[in-house]
Amino acid sequence: MNVAAIIAGSVLSVILAVLAFKLIVIKLGLREVEEQLQRLVHGGTNKLITVSGGDASVKKLASGLNTQLSALREKELIYVDGDKEVKTALANAAHDLRTPLTAISGYLDLLENETDEEKRERYLAVIRERTAALSKLSGELFSYSVAADNFRKKCLEPYDAGLVLKECIADYYEAFCTRNITPEIDVAVPSFIIKADKTELMRMFSNIISNALKYAAGGFKVGLENKKITFGNYVEGVDSIDVNRLFDRFYTVRNGSASTGLGLSITKIICERLGGKVSASLDNNYLEISLQF
Repeated sequence: MNVAAIIAGSVLSVILAVLAFKLIVIKLGLREVEEQLQRLVHGGTNKLITVSGGDASVKKLASGLNTQLSALREKELIYVDGDKEVKTALANAAHDLRTPLTAISGYLDLLENETDEEKRERYLAVIRERTAALSKLSGELFSYSVAADNFRKKCLEPYDAGLVLKECIADYYEAFCTRNITPEIDVAVPSFIIKADKTELMRMFSNIISNALKYAAGGFKVGLENKKITFGNYVEGVDSIDVNRLFDRFYTVRNGSASTGLGLSITKIICERLGGKVSASLDNNYLEISLQF
């Protein structure tokens, strides 16, 4: 009986010793994790937590914290990039809006003291032109805010995509004639049905078309096949075009152009809202924009 008790006591002592050792290892591991976590959160480093001990539970905790740290850093980068983008956007928008306003103010001062009727008409023409540019810029900003806010999400009806596309191209007939561009259109009707708000659907197409008219060096092609719509044209100044940023907010191909750079960004928002995907490629001066549904 005494022997059995001694053996049991010895076994219990060993178990308690093992548990005590394990608790010490866990405690040391947790302290190590805590110290590293504090340094990583407040130190602005991209390192991850490492555990020198061999306890599986502490390693699992460290792994989970590393996952959260990685996600937190990714969100931080998005925030930093977004903050930079907003600051750049505000600077660009302020410049684009200030330019016509300054011109309008200057010509109004000239107009106030001018008695020559011919000069007055010339000043008024410039004021009208600058006012139209200002109206266009503010319209682009409003369109983007509406698109980004998903304002028209509930106004969805079925439309033939090819039919709406042809209607949109027809609206630009005069603009194409002015640029001496004859569009090549390969769009069969009926094509495929897309559930959308027609105003947004037209805006999605027209933003691409107007962008092509702005920068086209000649020729314009539109094709539709298997729920994929492609717009293609040769472009000028290809060295300044970054196709990877073409759909970014406030990205403009040329600085100082009368645009906020929101048109293609709005197109992307609408396309993705309708379940599609937008992409662009540039090959030998030929820019192609695709909408895949």
